[in-house]
Amino acid sequence: MDIRIQNEFWNICFAGDHPLVTSLAFDASGQSRWCANLLKAGSPVSLGSPIAGIHGAQSGYFDASKQLHVSSSCSSFRISRPTDCELLVRDISYGSVHEQWRLRVVGARLVWKIEQRWISGTGVLDGFFPGLFFTAHAKWGEATVFQLWDRAASQDDFYGISAHLATEGSCSVSRRTRTEVGGWSIAKLLSHARPNGDLRVSVNKYLKKGELLNYMSFLAQGLSCEPEASLTIRGGESIQAEMTLEPVPPDTGLALDIDLRGDLQNVNAVNRRLFDTHVNCAIMADTRSWRFGNEPSGYVALLCQYMYSEMVKYGVMRGQLGQDCVNARQVLTEEVEQMAANLLSRGTIGSGYMSANALDLLPSFLLAMRDSLVTHGDRAIGEQLFPAAWLATRQLIDQLAQGHGMIFAPEERAHDYWDWIARNGRLTSVNVLVYMGLLAFGEMAKWLGRGPEYDAVKTHAQTIKNIFNEQFWSEERGFYADWIDSRGNAKFFLYAGPQLQAIVAGMAPPGRARKVVESIQRRRRELGQPWSACFSLQTNLFDAEEYSTMFRKFKSDQTRFGRTMNGGCLLSWNYYWIGALVTVGMIDEAIRSWSRVVGRFAATSLVEGSNFWDYSGQPSRTTFPQDELAAYEPFLSDQGLVSVALPRWLLGIELKLDGISVAPVLPPSEYPITLNLFHLGKEVAVEIPGLTPTRRGCD
Repeated sequence: MDIRIQNEFWNICFAGDHPLVTSLAFDASGQSRWCANLLKAGSPVSLGSPIAGIHGAQSGYFDASKQLHVSSSCSSFRISRPTDCELLVRDISYGSVHEQWRLRVVGARLVWKIEQRWISGTGVLDGFFPGLFFTAHAKWGEATVFQLWDRAASQDDFYGISAHLATEGSCSVSRRTRTEVGGWSIAKLLSHARPNGDLRVSVNKYLKKGELLNYMSFLAQGLSCEPEASLTIRGGESIQAEMTLEPVPPDTGLALDIDLRGDLQNVNAVNRRLFDTHVNCAIMADTRSWRFGNEPSGYVALLCQYMYSEMVKYGVMRGQLGQDCVNARQVLTEEVEQMAANLLSRGTIGSGYMSANALDLLPSFLLAMRDSLVTHGDRAIGEQLFPAAWLATRQLIDQLAQGHGMIFAPEERAHDYWDWIARNGRLTSVNVLVYMGLLAFGEMAKWLGRGPEYDAVKTHAQTIKNIFNEQFWSEERGFYADWIDSRGNAKFFLYAGPQLQAIVAGMAPPGRARKVVESIQRRRRELGQPWSACFSLQTNLFDAEEYSTMFRKFKSDQTRFGRTMNGGCLLSWNYYWIGALVTVGMIDEAIRSWSRVVGRFAATSLVEGSNFWDYSGQPSRTTFPQDELAAYEPFLSDQGLVSVALPRWLLGIELKLDGISVAPVLPPSEYPITLNLFHLGKEVAVEIPGLTPTRRGCD
C-alpha cells in the first residue's frame, strides 16, 4: 500500500509496508510543475560500503562496530493520517531504538520530526535522523542532488570510496557534518525542478551531507558532529530530531543575471539555471580546500578550473547559500592564491589531475588568475600574485625556447587534459592554451604597470601564432593539425576544442576561421544525422582509435574513443563553438546551437550518461563489466561553460582589467536587454538599448 501526501508544493509517497519514503518531488513555484523523484530507488553499481545500498528516505545508524541499522527493516508498525497533509508513523523498531515519525507539509515547508527512545545503551558511530538518499537510477536523466557546504563542517571518509578513486590527484569522497548544532544550508538539485531547484534544509541537530560518486548523494542530520567518535546513548534516553525542507524560489549563490525581452526569454530562464547548477555545484566536489573539480566528486583538472574561472567572471551574488557557506568567487580567489603560494615555495602549482606531467597547468593558472583579478579588482592582491605569475610565465618561456618557439612534448604520453590520446611533439591544445595564457599574463602586467614583463610576452605569443599558422594549417582539409609529432608528421583528426579556442583567441585569420567552422559542419553531415543533429558538438570528427591510450592498453574498443570520443560529454566545447560561429558571422546557427544545449538541459538536467556517450546522447560503454563504476558515473556534463555563451558571445561582453566592451548579436526583438555584472570589485548594471545589433563576421 502506497500512501501519498500532496499539496501544491510537495508530492510525497510513503511505502506502507516499511517505514520508508520512496518518492519525493517538489515544485519551487507552487504550480504543480514537479521535479523528478529525488529519492534513490536503486544502485547501478555495488560498492563495499553498506550505506550505498540504502534507498529512499528513512532513519538509521551505524553502531560502534560499524553495523548498519535502518528503519526500513521494520515490518511491524502503525500508520495514520491525522490530516490530509500529515502522516503519523508509530512503533518503528530497529536495532536498539523505537521511533515515531510525523511528516507534514505546511505550504512550501516539509517538516519531518522523529522522536526516539533507546532501549539499551548503544554506541552510535554515526546516524541519519532522517537521511534522504538521492537518486541512483541506472536510467539516465533522473535527478541527483548536489549541495554546497559551509566552512563550519568536519570531514571524514567513513562513507568514502577512496579505493575506487585510486588515481593521481583524487581525494576522498567524504561525509561533511556541521560542527555547530542546528543551522541551515541550501541544497542545489540537478533535477527537473523548474524554474528553481533549490531547497533550504534546516535541522535542530547536526546537518550533514555525503556522497558516493555522482549517482548517490544524501542529506541528513545526526546526533553528533564528530564523525570518527562513537557517541554513547544511554538506555531509556529520548531524543527528538527535526528536519525542514523548503523550496527557495529566488536565486541563491552566484547567478547569471540577464533579462531578455523577446522569443529567447524562456531559453534564457533555463540557461540561468544551467549556469547556477554548474558554477555553484562545481565546488561541491569533496576535494580538499574547496577546489573546483570537473565533476562533483572527482579529480581536479586545471583546464576545467580555468573554464570555471571564465564562468565566475560573469556571475553576481544573489542570496545566501548558508550561514557561512563557501561560494564560487571565494573558491576561485583562494584557489589562485594557494596555487601561487605553492608555485613560489615548491615550484609547482599543487596537486591535481596529471600534476606530474601536464603541460596545460601553467597557462590555465595564468588564465584563472587574470579572471580572478577581473572579478575583485584588488591591485594589492595582484601585486602579491605577480611574482608567481611571472615565475609561471618564465617557465613557459623556457619551455618555448626548448621547443624552438612552441611547447614540445618529448615523450609519447598524456601531457594535458586530452589524456586519452598518446602523442608527442608540438600539441595544438597545449600551444593554443599557452598563447591564451601569455595574453592573460600580459593583460595583468599592463594593469599593474609592469612594462618590461608585458613587452616580454608579446613576442613569444606572436611566435606561437606565426608557427601555428605557417606549419599546422592544411588548406586541403580546411583545418589545423592536432599535433605535429617529433618526426615532423602532422596528425589531423579535427579535435574541435583547441581549433575553436584558436579562432576565438584571434590566432586564426578570418578566412581560415571560416574554413574550420565549415569543415566541422561538413564533417558532421558526412557522419550522418545523429552526429549533425546532436545537441552537443563532438570532440573529434575523425577516427583516432589507433592513438587511444585505452585502446592500446586493453586492445579493445572499451572506450570507443575512435568514433564516439566524448560525443555528448565535454559540453563546454559548445561554448567555443558558439563563439567561433559568432566570430565568422554565422549568428543564427550560434543562437540555435546555444538553444539546443539549453533545451537538452531543460529536458534532462544533463544527468545522463557518463564520459562515454555516443552521439545520440546515449551511453555507449557497455563492455568490461569490471569497469561498471566508470560506466555509471555521470559527469556534471563537463563545466557548464556553454551557459556563459549568452553574455560572452551573443551579447559580446568582454570583461578585462581595463574595462568592459559590449557587442551584441541577438535579434532586434530581444532588446532592450539588461544585465548585471561584477567587475573589478563592484556590481555594474548594463543596459543594451533597443537598437539593431552589430553582427560581427569575417567577411
